[in-house]
Amino acid sequence: MRNWWWFILWCWLSPATATTVVTLYAYHNAPPFVINAENDTGLNYDLIRALQQELGDQYQLNLQQISRPELNQRLAARLPTIALWTNPAWFVADAEPYLWSGTLFSDREVFVSPYQHAHKIQQLNELTGSRIGAIRGYSYPGLNELIAEGKIQRIDTDSDKENLTRLLEKQLEHVVITRSSFLYYGRQTQYLGKLKITGQPYPAYRRQILFTRDYQQLYPEFEQALQRLTLQKYWLDRLSLYGLKPL
Repeated sequence: MRNWWWFILWCWLSPATATTVVTLYAYHNAPPFVINAENDTGLNYDLIRALQQELGDQYQLNLQQISRPELNQRLAARLPTIALWTNPAWFVADAEPYLWSGTLFSDREVFVSPYQHAHKIQQLNELTGSRIGAIRGYSYPGLNELIAEGKIQRIDTDSDKENLTRLLEKQLEHVVITRSSFLYYGRQTQYLGKLKITGQPYPAYRRQILFTRDYQQLYPEFEQALQRLTLQKYWLDRLSLYGLKPL
């Protein structure tokens, strides 16, 4: 009889359903996506918290920071993957097509120049004779050809912050950077009122979440949770903090 009562007590204390652990991968490691990894600040962490609120205790969401080459390797190996801030134009599946979330927000590549720069950049060939700061390993259609022809000097760094510092020190004439990143940096004291967006020659793109087909059963529930974020105060406040708006 004593064993019977212990069994009843164990059943009563045990959770009704097991928690499913889901890892989400992010390869963006610059602001606003990662501001301070030690303190878990930035949009990568904000999105995990916002989604966790919507999904509740049924899922435990973990964030894994990886590089773009590492993400490419996972996808090539057909490993189960959920990747943040992606776009269908950048990832083409060899076999089964990926599943895609709705749009979290819109972004684009822009040119940033010293505030005293007088002209708007409408066409890429207007950059002829300039030194352009870029991120090492990134490709920029249109710019690539001008660089190959020797019309533009491309100077690479590993971070947007380093590029913007060089711009202030007049080692560059322009920097190519994502709009969301510049909205963050442009508010910082060392850059405030000193730099501005002078060109947006590239089309805007949508930042979405990539799901491999391994998550076909889970996908509808996650997509519903993502749609509810458009009404969630915490998520809207975090986007507003970085000057962003949901679509």
